Amino acid sequence: MNTNNIKWVLPLAVLAGAIACEEIPQPGPADNDVFVLEARLPEDAQTKTALSGPAGSVYEVLWKEGDRISVNGILSEAVSSADDGKKIVAFTVNGSPSSPYNVLYPGTTSSNVIALPAEQGYVANSFDAAAAAMYGTAAQDGEKYTATLHNFCGVLRFALNGSATLGKIEINSLGSEKLYGDFTVSNFETGAFSGGTAGTLTYNFSSGLTLSGSDTYVCVAIPAQTYAAGLEALVYQSDGAFMRLKFWGNGNTLSGTDVIEFESKTFVAGRTENLFAIGDLSSENGGNPTVTPPVITVATYNVMRLDDDNRPAAATTGDSNGRLARPENAIIKTNTDMRAALGLAIYNTNADVIGFNEIGDDMYQSGQDYSLQDIVAAQGAAYTWQLNYPGSQSGNYHYCNGYAYKAAVLTKVSDGRAWLRVSSSSYSTSSDSNSGDPNRYVVWVKFRHKTSGKEFYFFVTQLPTYSQDTGSGTSNLNMSGGINAFAASKSDVDRKILVGDFNSVNHASNSNKAGAAELLGYWTDGYDAVLAAGNLSSFYQTYPGTQSGTAATYQYNWTQYCKNHPERRIDHIMVNGNCTVKSYRTVRNTYEVSAEGYETISCAPSDHFPVVCEISLDD
Repeated sequence: MNTNNIKWVLPLAVLAGAIACEEIPQPGPADNDVFVLEARLPEDAQTKTALSGPAGSVYEVLWKEGDRISVNGILSEAVSSADDGKKIVAFTVNGSPSSPYNVLYPGTTSSNVIALPAEQGYVANSFDAAAAAMYGTAAQDGEKYTATLHNFCGVLRFALNGSATLGKIEINSLGSEKLYGDFTVSNFETGAFSGGTAGTLTYNFSSGLTLSGSDTYVCVAIPAQTYAAGLEALVYQSDGAFMRLKFWGNGNTLSGTDVIEFESKTFVAGRTENLFAIGDLSSENGGNPTVTPPVITVATYNVMRLDDDNRPAAATTGDSNGRLARPENAIIKTNTDMRAALGLAIYNTNADVIGFNEIGDDMYQSGQDYSLQDIVAAQGAAYTWQLNYPGSQSGNYHYCNGYAYKAAVLTKVSDGRAWLRVSSSSYSTSSDSNSGDPNRYVVWVKFRHKTSGKEFYFFVTQLPTYSQDTGSGTSNLNMSGGINAFAASKSDVDRKILVGDFNSVNHASNSNKAGAAELLGYWTDGYDAVLAAGNLSSFYQTYPGTQSGTAATYQYNWTQYCKNHPERRIDHIMVNGNCTVKSYRTVRNTYEVSAEGYETISCAPSDHFPVVCEISLDD
């Protein structure tokens, strides 16, 4: 659950073999039956027999007592108890191998065959060393023999919780790739291999593993290769009932330097769920910045209006764009799991101030059928709410904007709204004429940060989509100009934050991009700022979209819908003046949906994700 693809990272370039500063005995003319090997690793590939950590996103790798390597089928001496848990161990091979010197771990009497077991055993917070295979070649380097080693396997790391006692996990390759057996390495430089045995890889809990309310981690090593159709894991409890986890349905190439960590799942026998390799929300945000100026957490969330004709639906298969056919029993707003997921998504922003879009006319105040603040309060979050814009001036709340904030952190000084214009970059604080259908406007708040006394303006808006626009993009462009002009009019404070669903992004494949380009003439985009600073998680560079995607006919598979689609990053947090965006993340809480004829799947409670940034209030 912690990171997407974690690379093995070590502070040293030497892992197996003797440390560089030590004097290593070398074979001489009268000592030709002993072969001492110094195994080195390149910077971009490390090896492993056991995990430690992780410390942040980094795992260290350690040798274990009893580990042996082999050279051309001649076994080395085993790692002693004195060297257990070390990164660096000297290996001695009692024999006289000849060039080429092919090195394998675990040690074997074969010169080119890696044998992976059909059954692996549970090791707490690590993996079965018998499956932690590696390969390489050794050569004479002056008076020493050195080798470069590479991992044959990557690691799958599952996070499970609940109350069940597990007996085993069965891993199946859905594309017929081999997971265990004898693999013949044909090239010790590239790692090309053939062979293996078709069938199920079994991961055993010999004494049973009892889950708890917190996550228990299970690490399974499998060959580094392309898994064209993904895999499934059948997680069995001790009485034989199982839960099915499916992942990488669209294919994935596993590297020997990867630990792929998957989102946490609660064990429920009989359920089928799709797993996604995502990072822990706290570790994906570019870090928790330590800065001298005060930092506030800002979020924006299009919660999707909750009228019955605009609901997400459940399905299990999709087209190339991730669109899933809508089943007969579409999800409706009375779904209690959806309510909880919506509230939890907002709770998990941990925002000091959050802007909302598409607040429907049955959710903008407490006591209504689908009260947003009541839903969030049920999750334990304490906010002060201001959602009823445009208030009595319009009965059309389909594109209503509003905000909530933590009164313990911020003091509201003043607030209001201004109407935007379809045909010009002007605005009005009194009239909704020429503001589009439905009306478009910007909500503003002046806040004072309680501990520092620093003030800033907070703006919330939602702009037209291309299909809603009049004039092929000119409405979005004009209204973006109106936002800039209105924000510039608030000149008494030089700290400004703009959030919302802009239905526009400065990207070539977005048909409605003019508005974003106009905004970026005045504002700095938070995503871009964190990326430029080198602090943007690779997850958000691969999955930049902020839409989970929903429509009257289709539910979208957000993992597919967001991947490599920057044009779907239409929800933004932008800044102007003396404030700096320090981090960026999205929140991806989902809820489970079952429908007759469909498997259970995870659905997002809105067609958008909450976007969250940490912003420093600079001098």
